[in-house]
Amino acid sequence: AVVSTQSTGTTVNFGPNSDHKPAFTRMRNFQGHGPLVNSEYYPGWLDHWGEPHQCKSSELVTAEFKNMLTSEMGKIYVNFYMYFGGTNFGFYAGANRAQDSKYQPDPTSYDYDAPLSECGDLTDKYHAIRREIKAHLPHLINDDILSQVKNSVKKSYGKVVFTKALPFTDIKTLATKVLHSAPLHTFEELQQDFGFVLYENVGIVTEQTTELEVLEPRDMVYVYADNVYIGKIYRNQEETKLSVPPFKTLSLLVENMGRIGYGPHLHDYKGILGSVKVGGTILSKTPDWSIWTLPLNNTATGKFKDISANSGPGSLLRGTFTVRGTPADTWVKVSPFTKGVVFVNNKNIGRYWPKVGPQKHLYVPSVWLREGVNQLTIFEVEEMPQTELLVELVDHPDIGVCGT
Repeated sequence: AVVSTQSTGTTVNFGPNSDHKPAFTRMRNFQGHGPLVNSEYYPGWLDHWGEPHQCKSSELVTAEFKNMLTSEMGKIYVNFYMYFGGTNFGFYAGANRAQDSKYQPDPTSYDYDAPLSECGDLTDKYHAIRREIKAHLPHLINDDILSQVKNSVKKSYGKVVFTKALPFTDIKTLATKVLHSAPLHTFEELQQDFGFVLYENVGIVTEQTTELEVLEPRDMVYVYADNVYIGKIYRNQEETKLSVPPFKTLSLLVENMGRIGYGPHLHDYKGILGSVKVGGTILSKTPDWSIWTLPLNNTATGKFKDISANSGPGSLLRGTFTVRGTPADTWVKVSPFTKGVVFVNNKNIGRYWPKVGPQKHLYVPSVWLREGVNQLTIFEVEEMPQTELLVELVDHPDIGVCGT
């Protein structure tokens, strides 16, 4: 990409799969003066749910990096994006959608296969890049200082058994805004940026299995009939219909799975943008809806009770674990849970979806832990495990197997 005016410095972005010479030649044709700058040299790439973990080998990354450092075109300035991986804590993971492609939500991890990993560890790629810098720009490398940099301590804190629950029937107690006798407002109309919104309709009663249709869901709609989870409708699925047993109350829990951050679809409104039909009858245009906004920015206010048989999908589960000594980095191994959100000490660690992947473990930085008893809460929206309700805190990441 090249963007500039003649009075503004022009830069180019490209990764190690590209040759720097044609890229900078094109830049020179556009602007004949100024420094040669690769403002985004990609040592890895971002991930999407349902796709392999993106990787680029150290050899590939350092080969073109060396070519730029020794280029006959003259001095080239290189900025790595990303040099330090990171985490989309909370609901800040975004999404992509190209001109004709499907919606591609990002997982919580933004490790990016970067030289410094998600938790800040020095990787083999980091050392390979450092060797190239030392070979060609030795004045930039101070081995005495850099040799003091060590990777962080990691610990496994074992199993966290859930003993308390806030069932779906009580999730409304976490709402920050409540509307009655309202149409199907979008997240934006409700002035909610992230999280969930619950839409509930008691204006229609069915006495037999009925077809529910939700058009233009943004992004995932979890369907409940009389507070019992029935299934989901996802914006990427061609099928927009679901068979629903007889009900008196229809509840639609809608999840914003990430806002599109680039390209022609930036105006990515969330909620239910199209019609909602039950047995062919349009409900979405009636004012019979009650709405609860659920950004889940403070789960500590929930009135949790002992776990019971009512703790099905749409429930929040809570357990505790103990940290002895100085807290260390750890990861939540969320399997066998299916899809949802994890909170540690009321901090939103991020979304999980291990059956879809690539990410299986969620990173928990040591600074969010405390010596002694810590609290872990999980919001499972799709399917509760048939085994014991627990997760495990382990000492290593699992962000998927490299696909590129």
